[in-house]
Amino acid sequence: MATYTVPPDMKEKEKIVGGILTISQFIWLMVGLLIIGAVMFLLYDLIGAFSLVIGAPLGLAVGLPFAFYKKEELTLFQYLSLKSKFKKKRKELPNIKGKGVK
Repeated sequence: MATYTVPPDMKEKEKIVGGILTISQFIWLMVGLLIIGAVMFLLYDLIGAFSLVIGAPLGLAVGLPFAFYKKEELTLFQYLSLKSKFKKKRKELPNIKGKGVK
């Protein structure tokens, strides 16, 4: 009987943090927590514990979508970076002068 080497599935990222999160998801969640901490650090002297009410939605609004949201099988960060590269592309055909593609 012949044996064949089957390559591993490379489409799925390896879940490193507790078998639940990939390293990029973990980093985005830490960025969200850093934003919450920074807002609390800056505003705690002015408004006290209410700074958590301001900082938590800000941190969650940054961390959660970038960690878990996928659009067309791309993470939100990959999607936005590709979209920005596409918008920066030259929109004119090189062989037709003065007529851009709209």
